[in-house]
Amino acid sequence: MSPPRIDVHILTLDDPTEWREACIASLAGAPIRLHRLPGIRERVGQARAAGFARGTLPLVSFVDPDDRYEAGAFASLADALDAYPSAVLAYTDEALMDEDGRPLGVRRLAYSAFQHAHSASHVHGLIVMRRSAVEPVLTRIADLDAGADWWLTRLVARRGGVLHLPLVGRHWRQHPNQRHRRARSTALGPLPSLSTP
Repeated sequence: MSPPRIDVHILTLDDPTEWREACIASLAGAPIRLHRLPGIRERVGQARAAGFARGTLPLVSFVDPDDRYEAGAFASLADALDAYPSAVLAYTDEALMDEDGRPLGVRRLAYSAFQHAHSASHVHGLIVMRRSAVEPVLTRIADLDAGADWWLTRLVARRGGVLHLPLVGRHWRQHPNQRHRRARSTALGPLPSLSTP
């Protein structure tokens, strides 16, 4: 097994144990250091900030306990960021699966800044970012719940290049209890300023 290259955190609340175990099992062999933290109800941004604060590796990521991941994709994303020093974020395509884990298709989402600005699920596969680009913007998402991950990736993307790898890195489970399905449509409010602090 190769040494860890990416600090990855997983936030847990009331997700089914079998889904969380499947998520963690899917990470076997990935060059990551996994940090398990309890989520904070209705404060995803605050919980994410605590997760990203764990570890010291120069690359960071997160996984959701209801999804599964392709362990090899972590190394591919880290390699891509190593090859392009001006890039701050790299992400993959994602496969959709139903509540029972059966495949529903693949979403191929080559990067578009316009689509990223208008769709929370555009940069949504497996995402790896530079810690140096994430840490300065964490305070700007601390009060958010639904949309915290989207706004984080948008703020990080303003700090450098974005790389898309056309491979499946995440298997996104579709189920009625997903946060974005439960959130009020007004929960996002206005986007925080995207000017560089």
